[in-house]
Amino acid sequence: MSGLFSPTRARYLLLVAVLLLAGAFAGQIMHNVLLGSSWGAAMSRCLGEAPTAGTPAEFSDYLQNCTGPAEQRRALVSLAGASVVMALGVACLWVLPLRLLRRAGPMSVASAQWQEHAASVAAEMRVKRVPEVMWGSAWLNQPFTAGRPGRIRIVLPLGVRALPPAQADAILRHEVAHVAAGDVTLVWLTRGVWWALPPVLLVPAAGIVLQVWLQTRRNPLVPTFSHGFLWEYALRAGLLLAVAALVSQLVLRSREHEADLRSVRGRPTAGLEALLAGQPPRTRTWLQRGLANHPATESRLAVLRRAHLPLRVSLLDAAVIGLLSAMAMDAVTNMAETGFTGTPLIPYARLTGALVAGSLLAVGWGVAVWRGILADRAAAPLPRLALLVLGISMAAGLLVQLERTGTAARGSLFGWSLVGTVPLLTLGAGTLSVALARLWGWRRGGPHGSSWGWGAAVGANVALFVGALRIGQDGALFFAAPGWSHVIDVIELSGLYSVSAASTALGLGGVALLALRSALRPDHAIGPPALPGQMPALPGQMPGLPGRIPALPGQEQRINLYAVTLGGVAAAAAVATRWAVEPPLARHNAVYSTQFDWWTAVCAGLVCLVVLLTLHGAGGLGDALYAAPLATILAAGPLWARHATSWHHPWGAAEHYAIGPLAQLALFLLVLAVPAALLPTYRIRQRRATLLGALLTAALTTAAVLALLHSGTGLLELT
Repeated sequence: MSGLFSPTRARYLLLVAVLLLAGAFAGQIMHNVLLGSSWGAAMSRCLGEAPTAGTPAEFSDYLQNCTGPAEQRRALVSLAGASVVMALGVACLWVLPLRLLRRAGPMSVASAQWQEHAASVAAEMRVKRVPEVMWGSAWLNQPFTAGRPGRIRIVLPLGVRALPPAQADAILRHEVAHVAAGDVTLVWLTRGVWWALPPVLLVPAAGIVLQVWLQTRRNPLVPTFSHGFLWEYALRAGLLLAVAALVSQLVLRSREHEADLRSVRGRPTAGLEALLAGQPPRTRTWLQRGLANHPATESRLAVLRRAHLPLRVSLLDAAVIGLLSAMAMDAVTNMAETGFTGTPLIPYARLTGALVAGSLLAVGWGVAVWRGILADRAAAPLPRLALLVLGISMAAGLLVQLERTGTAARGSLFGWSLVGTVPLLTLGAGTLSVALARLWGWRRGGPHGSSWGWGAAVGANVALFVGALRIGQDGALFFAAPGWSHVIDVIELSGLYSVSAASTALGLGGVALLALRSALRPDHAIGPPALPGQMPALPGQMPGLPGRIPALPGQEQRINLYAVTLGGVAAAAAVATRWAVEPPLARHNAVYSTQFDWWTAVCAGLVCLVVLLTLHGAGGLGDALYAAPLATILAAGPLWARHATSWHHPWGAAEHYAIGPLAQLALFLLVLAVPAALLPTYRIRQRRATLLGALLTAALTTAAVLALLHSGTGLLELT
């Protein structure tokens, strides 16, 4: 689990996603080139043979069963393309290190003193297999580490022997730190990208040119390049290559930062600082800086003097993560819809796409943001600009539409609505992730570096992002169908009556429990997860990551029941108002009565959220994550129990009373989190906040429920 919390490991995951995405894209185009005619013939045959006298459901079932084999073949060809790219990338993990070792020239084994020193450093960093130290040839000027697991070699330039002992030790420690990180082999994937992606992406273009030549027997370049399809393909392929290049550079740079910090953990930094500071200054252009495998010396020195790993999310990180996640969601959803055609799995196609994209966002964005916030003890401000870049890049990624190459101008099933709903709700999920991390940091809600604590953090981020993407998909579909004039219907169909309401409610419940635990257990800090080989700091030396983050003077934490109190007040006011007022519509209509109960529970949670944001600004979002769902559940329970003796299936009714309101509240939380992120954090005395908050909550909840009960059928019937 701890590997996920390294910025380098998280970026490796993004790099693998780029490779798979590009391979599937090339495979899809090759299917169209080689098998497009037979696929089109199968579609035409199935449409012609489909029964027209039956119901639409029968027509759809027949069409899916008939076209299933052709569609599944299309998905398999895409998967084959992804497999080819990954196979080439994995082959590079073995071929490229051997190539580098040969290019290093004749090497000689270092003396026993160097081997013993390497063994001592390896033991300090808890490296099980000690790397062998070698001297490179006379023209080698950069140290490197290469080899296969079990036989790793550290190759040093001959000039290292002329350096001061502290600087030579710093070089050796830096290389052993790469071994301790466990990515000596995996790092070659950043080089394998250029051996795997360009050839595979060129194959479809070559196939198109060859196909044109076979059909016309003339120069194929003019008719081929005059067609818009090839230009669309070239633009998308170029974008994938650019994203792969960006992720590769991010991997290489964060890898060097991690090795620097790991090599001096618990030790003086003077040797490494002197080594870096002694390098001659170089003026590099922006292109040279962008293509450099190592960070600039100034950047390495600045990071070296910090006490924690550089896990803050940069704007470039946010742009790459958003773009890649959106493209992955779109591509995986379409591939799943194709591959699941004619099978019982077809309803889970969109969930598959949301699960893949949500996991990328959780690891690439959520975990990095959490570690940065916890390292700062929740003192850093909300990363508003990075959130904005994340949303914009998500919208851009949805516009790429890899699977619609050549037909993008015709639009899609969702139209423009997907570009509006998914980035907005992703922004909301990102904001709530930050709020939950700040709550955890403020209240010290979990053990340092524990598998449970960080596993729960990853699970919460996955729940937030996957839930946001699923709600965004539902909302886009319903917006595209009836249009933007039926906003209330879309809100209900994306929340209360959504087909994914159960999973949404379960996800929100899990996040709320995690937030509640952090609020009611103030004695620990989750802290950034420990790294393998991390040693305790000595007095006057560079500190490691603290096992517990101590409370600052005057900041001793107490169990905070303030937000829980507001949730209870909201629930009590909602239930009392609902029981006191029975609208005429509900007196003789059990369905209307149940719907009023559901919306009453939603009102309790929504008012609790609004009051916390009113009193505390953006600082109230973390408490709202547990107080608002708590208010909804506390209100739904008595409303269900009121009719417990009249239900034919009481436990089934209880499930609906819990799931529907929570799913609707999740939508409101995600949407309102976006403007809430723009608010400042208000400071107010807790005693005053409790009294004022309770009064506001009771008054607003009563008013909201009364307005609901007198609203007629506006919220009860879909138009």
